[in-house]
Amino acid sequence: MAFEVAIFALPYFDPKGLIIAEEQGNVVGFVHAGFGFREDLSGLDYSSGVICVVVVHPGCRRQGIGTELVRRAEQYLRDKGAMHIQFGQSRHRDPFYLGIHGGARPSGILESDGNMAPFLQHLGYQVSGNVKVMQRDLTTNRDPTNFRLIGLRRQTEIQIAEHSVPVTYAWFCRYGNIDSMRFRLTLRKTGQAVAAVTVIGLDHYMRSWNERGIGLLDMQVAEQYRGQGYGTTLLIESLRRLRSEMNITLAEIHVPDDQPMAGKAIQNAGFITVETAHVYERAPAG
Repeated sequence: MAFEVAIFALPYFDPKGLIIAEEQGNVVGFVHAGFGFREDLSGLDYSSGVICVVVVHPGCRRQGIGTELVRRAEQYLRDKGAMHIQFGQSRHRDPFYLGIHGGARPSGILESDGNMAPFLQHLGYQVSGNVKVMQRDLTTNRDPTNFRLIGLRRQTEIQIAEHSVPVTYAWFCRYGNIDSMRFRLTLRKTGQAVAAVTVIGLDHYMRSWNERGIGLLDMQVAEQYRGQGYGTTLLIESLRRLRSEMNITLAEIHVPDDQPMAGKAIQNAGFITVETAHVYERAPAG
């Protein structure tokens, strides 16, 4: 069921993008390629190719199988119109595997997977972006606090909605078939929303993590309110509610290195970096 929701049931799933390597009738590897979303999230951008994952059985490595799988994935993407190809998913270039691979969201290639970096460099890929994987332990009731956060908590309140506004094609594809909530931080006096974040359940990781976890996605703070503690307040208050009402024990969020202000707000909310992921990119075709 998980694979159905995160892969096969998606309206843009193309069997030709899922390439399988077999040896004597046994699967020894596969690669899965797709496309990022348009800037307005209204559909796919076929100029933006993404190789989501490549896997080769440990006993069949160093035989050229992975190289051939990637080559065929690249050819598939170019045949469909890709002008540039990214290896590893990133925000809005993440067509598959949400909720079942990569934790809070599929983000690049983990640094701890030491075999992938030399493999990709050999194929001509270079790091184009870095993402911090940050987590917060919610088994303790100690929330970060200071005088500014106390003041902001008094001035704001948390509201919960089913989805973001406006609802886009990308939203329906990624969140339409999974449980998600949109937490909004609003000003008590005016009702104006100043920050928001989407929460998804990570139940598929419960057995391997031994945690009841949630993922935080698409965090936004209105421009005029950035750097003032509203993002931190949003996270602290959202997690306080989730911990008390749903017994959540772990929260995870991924932060690109090119968003230092967001990273600071998340760190101030009690998150620590547990891993780094790298996104790789090939030079434009032609």
